[in-house]
Amino acid sequence: MITVSENWKSAFPSACFGVLLMQGVKNCIGNPGIESRKTRLEEELRNKHLGMSRKALLEDRSMALYENHFRKFGQGYPVLHQLETVALKGKPILSPSSLVAAMFMVELKNGFLTAGHDFEKVSPPMVLDVAEGNETYQSMGGKDRKLQRGDMFLSDRNGILSSVLYGPDNRSHITLETSLALFTVYGVPSLGAHELHRHLEEIEELVLTLSPGAARMELGVYP
Repeated sequence: MITVSENWKSAFPSACFGVLLMQGVKNCIGNPGIESRKTRLEEELRNKHLGMSRKALLEDRSMALYENHFRKFGQGYPVLHQLETVALKGKPILSPSSLVAAMFMVELKNGFLTAGHDFEKVSPPMVLDVAEGNETYQSMGGKDRKLQRGDMFLSDRNGILSSVLYGPDNRSHITLETSLALFTVYGVPSLGAHELHRHLEEIEELVLTLSPGAARMELGVYP
């Protein structure tokens, strides 16, 4: 499904990238099972981080690893900001659909950078590569992006699907009509393949809560 470029292997020799492809998904808004799990997760995050500062959140290993990676590019880790919003400021987990909520909940719980795509809008083969700094695409919301040199990105025959720094594209994002869902997780150096694999299994579990009739087509970690 995915080709890993030699440039990516050379630039990130200890990093991994995971994919989960599921068919027969039925997306909606406000699925009771997902909403119940979401409420429970919000409570768990607030209890776990009660009285902590944003700085203290970085004591979490995965958050620290991603934050360090993003700082190399002059940015902060967006999932850390989202955790702060939910756990420290008491805001609810917001998402446009239950399928996206399932992905986002696990992303927030584990701290691993994750993206979702409607696989029927993807044109394989896909390639995992490292940006030279002249690649462009339209990210979620329709904003034009130019990749920073050294950024990780995933592309198909029609262009970039996602990058670490700027997130998923605007072409293949998950909608209420999505029935074939692709989830990807970018691992930074020092995160093991088994950790990414377990992360994707947790997403799969929540997708099955939403869609009991869904089925896994592929779950793998590269390279």
